[in-house]
Amino acid sequence: FQLRFSTEEVMLKEQPLTVLVDKTPKQWHKGLGDRETLAPYDGMLFLFHRHKHHGIVMRDMQFPIDIVWLDQGEVVDIAPNVPLEPGVAEQDLMVYRPRKVANTVLELPAGWVDEHELLIGDRLELAQ
Repeated sequence: FQLRFSTEEVMLKEQPLTVLVDKTPKQWHKGLGDRETLAPYDGMLFLFHRHKHHGIVMRDMQFPIDIVWLDQGEVVDIAPNVPLEPGVAEQDLMVYRPRKVANTVLELPAGWVDEHELLIGDRLELAQ
């Protein structure tokens, strides 16, 4: 069974990004797990129905990422260079949560946040 993700063109720090979009609980659970790379995409965008402290884990991940939480398109928290947790049982995985509520999470390749000097308060926009 293969989950199908839609894609979206977005802009962050004046950088155009093509991202996979997660909109359902099954997609949220799977995320980037079991993928060897993000390519040919630039990131994965999780769209949630509620404004909460959405937790992210590195379940079945094969590469490190930067996690960016957004609320209404504004960056509210960042977890840069989140490491892999190979061999860690599901219940023991580290849960990364934002300090403020969010309704969107953007996962990017590790190092993107530092390379582009992403800051809390920056805005994610749909590409035109």
